Amino acid sequence: MPKILLLLLMIGVFSCHAQENTGGDPAMSEEDRAKNNVWHKAKLRGVAFRAIGQEPGWLLEIKNGEEILIVTNYGQDKVAYPYVEPREDKAARRTVFQVDADTRVLIEGRPCSDTMSGEQFQTTVTVTSGGKTLKGCGRALY
Repeated sequence: MPKILLLLLMIGVFSCHAQENTGGDPAMSEEDRAKNNVWHKAKLRGVAFRAIGQEPGWLLEIKNGEEILIVTNYGQDKVAYPYVEPREDKAARRTVFQVDADTRVLIEGRPCSDTMSGEQFQTTVTVTSGGKTLKGCGRALY
């Protein structure tokens, strides 16, 4: 099992299936599920963890062993970093990716609510880069 998945499972943030709405049709193909669900599309692309935030809109996608993608300014700015092994604190339910000297991703196993949609998540995410802090919510996709 990839390390980030194991870490996220350990801190109790494995909530993808509870949040995904596929209409209850077990015969629905993976591609049909992905058509209207950005989370499922990301999963099919190999994304293990995804997070979103608002004001300004941003997203984070982590592909185990591949990359950490941070998209900011409502999709205008994209930076893909090489994947780095995270530091974990199981007792505090925290995982930290120190992406480079200036960029850090903090994943915490505590409830979060998206400020725009009101959607509930089991994980709070904070991205710090270039003196700016982005706060949002995320979930494991596997």
